[in-house]
Amino acid sequence: MDSDTVTAIATVLQGFGCPPDKCPEMAQQLHRRAGQLAEAKGRSYEDALGYLLRAMAGGWAAAQSPSQSPAPAVGDADASASIRPWPDLETRSVGDYRIFHLRSVRRRSPRNGLERDFYVMDCADWVNVVALTTEGELILVEQFRHGVAAVELEVPGGIMDPGETDPVAAGLRELREETGYAGQGAVEIGCVFPNSALQSNRCRTVLVRDCRRVGGVELDESEDIVVRLVSAAEIPTLVTGGRIRHSLAVAALYHYELWLRSQR
Repeated sequence: MDSDTVTAIATVLQGFGCPPDKCPEMAQQLHRRAGQLAEAKGRSYEDALGYLLRAMAGGWAAAQSPSQSPAPAVGDADASASIRPWPDLETRSVGDYRIFHLRSVRRRSPRNGLERDFYVMDCADWVNVVALTTEGELILVEQFRHGVAAVELEVPGGIMDPGETDPVAAGLRELREETGYAGQGAVEIGCVFPNSALQSNRCRTVLVRDCRRVGGVELDESEDIVVRLVSAAEIPTLVTGGRIRHSLAVAALYHYELWLRSQR
């Protein structure tokens, strides 16, 4: 790192009102950011540094104004601030892996202009089913999960098939295939993003009531499932005790709890 350059940046920052004890560290950060910005946008280091310094000067000027509240540092909470979307610059396919498609997306930060590549997993939407028997028991499934190499207790559910657009119909199909049960009054009661940092898909929660066993299970060759009926009163203990650990199953059960509250 060019120590003379960093020292010069620190001097400028102090003139803007930066606390002297913070100037050296902030100057180093600005030096690195200017280099990154110059490389990403094909600009000179001097232009990139000037851009960053002007932005910081405006922030400190606002902080020194008695008519305005102090400008928050990057990352500080600010109720008046708004997060803007990062615009897409380029998208390229990385590969298809049967259950998801991986792509690389280049986006630009609207805050500082830096460009970065991000990986996104495109998966089909998923559906989970909170199913209750006519006796009021919850229908759960127990199966071996390869990601954690353990037998897990979950709600029925799965991937929406190609061409399926109705999560309720998909939920009824998954319930029938995995448990042999069918029911009445099916309705979607919730929707979450499984992992918004990496995945683009959604997971819907479908509630089905008055379920009865109408046939045998229809499992794929790679599925091995046992149906478990549990009292709704047992669910909190099953979750807090670590018996139900699938995050999306927990989310589905919470959607059910919220639905129950809305009915009171």
